[in-house]
This record gives sequence, structure tokens and C-alpha cells, in this order.
Amino acid sequence: MQKQKGIAKLTIGLLAIVAIVALIFGGPAIMSWIQTGEIPGPHGDGPWAGKLVDFQLITTDKFAGTDETATVKVYDVKPADYGNPRGTFTDASLYTSYTASSGVVTINKEYPGTYYCVGTVTGSNTEFLKVEIPDGSDRTETLSEYNAEPDADVMDFSAVGSTTDEDYAFTLDNETDADVKDSLTLTVADSTEFRGWKVIVDDTEGYSVDADGDGIYDEGIKAFEVCVCGTCDLFFKPANGIDKLDSNNEYTFEIRDCNVEDGNDITVAVDIDANTASYTGADDELWGEGEGILAYIKIYDDEGNLFSTTDVTA
Repeated sequence: MQKQKGIAKLTIGLLAIVAIVALIFGGPAIMSWIQTGEIPGPHGDGPWAGKLVDFQLITTDKFAGTDETATVKVYDVKPADYGNPRGTFTDASLYTSYTASSGVVTINKEYPGTYYCVGTVTGSNTEFLKVEIPDGSDRTETLSEYNAEPDADVMDFSAVGSTTDEDYAFTLDNETDADVKDSLTLTVADSTEFRGWKVIVDDTEGYSVDADGDGIYDEGIKAFEVCVCGTCDLFFKPANGIDKLDSNNEYTFEIRDCNVEDGNDITVAVDIDANTASYTGADDELWGEGEGILAYIKIYDDEGNLFSTTDVTA
């Protein structure tokens, strides 16, 4: 009985804490606190608590070092899409917006606490930065002295990556079974940065169709693997029960760990097992030269832009 009373008291205590957080910070803060264990937004009990405390963001071009006129949205509750540049950051009731002047964003409408910044510059990758606005604890200066020269952090912006498309053009022989593979490099333009999101490989020519059901596909393709930036996916090998193409005859896979910048290369590789021929013949269960584009490999960046389209032809 004593144990049950203790549990009841603990439960009431936790509910009281949640109620206090709800009263002070509102419902979104509770969800953030539950998910992260971190009380968001204004907090702290130092001498500057409850007072407006400045903070600065230095906004520059990552490669040139020049000032960027960035727009920065400052949230006191971590937004659901934080970290996703394709997310929705349009509800103005959830953030305070600041604009850089001479490459400096002066945040001057916030109380001490933890804040989440979403920075944008037209044509550049979206930046995310978590900042702590101090509450004056362990500070020797007055608030006025601090605000005259506030703490600062840096937001480096990089132009969205671009490249020149490259294509595959295989020479095929009259073989019963051929392992056709090759790789190419896409060079990311100087002073730009590609941040990978996903790859879409489509079925342009009908290689995933077995019209007569004999187990030999109409274009002779037995297996198809694509590798982009070190991420590989064998998405088509029907003999092993692998056919990941969707109802639009496309297969999508993510390349989340692919950040390449400033003149460096992305490797795109294909490995195709097929019945091949050196002549053209539609739906003859052979992959022959001159039949057109077998597939497109479309690469998208983290902002949702189409970065490159590579043709696979013979």
C-alpha cells in the first residue's frame, strides 16, 4: 500500500511539472520536452532571465567568405521538420524572422534559452543551427555590456551543387549472358555543394516486362544494380524474387550520406546482367545496340532539386 501511495505521489508530481511547462511554454513545448528531454525556448535562472538578450549569426558564403544576406527563422520550440530542407517552415506564429545586414543577423527579440535556427539564401543549401542564448550565469559583464558585443556563431551557406550530365553508352556483343558494368564521375561545380537525397531509376524501355511469362524478360535484363556516391542497390533480379520497381516503373533509394563539394566527384556505377546482342530487335528477349535508352538514373539533392540525369544506352 505504501509503495502504491509513493507511485501515486510521483505521478501527481510529474503531472504537475507537465502542467507548469504547459502553462509557461504551451503545448508544442511539452512535445519537444517529451521527445528530447530538453526544455525548449526561454529558460534559465541567471540574472538575465526574463530579459531580452542579443545573439548574432555571421552569415557568409562558405567558399568565397563574402557576406550573405540570409533570412533566419528562429524557433523556441524545435520544429517537426527541423533538419529537413524540404520541410515546411511557413507558420509565422512559430518563429521570429530576422534578415542579415552586412552578413550579420542580430537576434534581439528573444529571452535566454535554447533556440533552433533555419537559415535560407536563394540558390543555396538550407542551414540549420541550434543556439543557446545565455542567461548571464558565470558572466562578469552587465547585460548592457554584453548586448553591445553579444555572443556569435557562424552560418556558412553554399550554393546548391550543379554538374554536367554524363551518360553510359555500352557496346554489346552477341552473348548468351554478359555482365555489363561501368562507372562514371559527375564533377560538382566549383564553389558549389551537392548534398544527396535520393536516386530514381526508371524502366524506360520495358526491361521489367516478361510478356510471354517464360522467365526471360523482353529486353534480356536479368539483374540491374546502381551505385551512387557509395550507396548501392540491386533493385531488379527477378530470378531471386527482386523487383523493386513501383507502379510508375520507378525505383527510389536514398543517398543520405553524400555531401560532395567544390570540384570533387560523385561516382555513379551500373552493373547489369543481361542476354545481349550487337543488333536491334524490340521485345526479342535480348538487350541490343541501338534500342534506345534502357533507363534514366535521376539524382536529386537535399533541397529537392534534380541534380543530374544519366542515360543508360547501348
